[in-house]
Amino acid sequence: MRTFSKWKWPTPVLLGPVSYEAPPNVTPLPVWNPKANPRDRAHLMPIVTPCFPSMNSSYNVGQPQMRRLKQEFFLADQLIADIEKGERDWDELFVGKEFFRQHIHFIKVDIIATSEDSFRAWFGLCESRLRIFVAAMESDDLGTQCYPFAKCFRRIEEDDDDGEERHVASFFVALRFDEGVEDIDLKPNAEEFLYKINSWEGRQQGMDLMIDCLVQNELPSFVFDDVDVDNTDGVLLGDEDDMSISDLDDEYDKERKDDDSDDLHLSPSKKHKPATCNAG
Repeated sequence: MRTFSKWKWPTPVLLGPVSYEAPPNVTPLPVWNPKANPRDRAHLMPIVTPCFPSMNSSYNVGQPQMRRLKQEFFLADQLIADIEKGERDWDELFVGKEFFRQHIHFIKVDIIATSEDSFRAWFGLCESRLRIFVAAMESDDLGTQCYPFAKCFRRIEEDDDDGEERHVASFFVALRFDEGVEDIDLKPNAEEFLYKINSWEGRQQGMDLMIDCLVQNELPSFVFDDVDVDNTDGVLLGDEDDMSISDLDDEYDKERKDDDSDDLHLSPSKKHKPATCNAG
């Protein structure tokens, strides 16, 4: 069985040849063309739509998203190979992953608004810019790797201060660090992201965005609600040097030291206090 686990990216995925000329009675429009367009040439994981005008449906995939996708392709390929050998069942392909137990450090981004209509507009803006923040945190110089969680957790809460209802959507990005990294300052990345968000002319009163640094035992309970808690067999993420779930839990037990920093510093060797940046 062939899967995308061995696909040679950025070779594009195509259902047919790309047409660069508009069909009769169709308005000419720009078409995905990496030979003519440097922006298209920079795409990492092109999956091109078959109809005119052909576009890259995965234009927003960056290095962190690509790593996550390739890892999942690899794990699925291994699982399918075991199924074909009769060693595992197809049901296992649809079992939820223990993402939040596979990492220690997380960035939590809350998108908040006080009404459904304003939330819809604010959420669209913030979500579209979030990949810029994730890409900024991924740094060879800092020794950081990002693992964004694709699912958004949406809910309605009461404000602790005034009791008013507010709409909230939470995104999570797990962070891993190169060996020997002792301290990471993400405040400049957060400030740049918040500046871009605050520059939106359509922002209204009640639209807010908050960024927290969390460690595993500080995660909200709702992230585990749809996870199969029995699926804790130490799945490796990526290279052989990556830690399994049990390794991460053991490592976390060694890191329970207090850190009084209240800005966006992450100390891989310490348990840090959650920090909040407000878009307001």
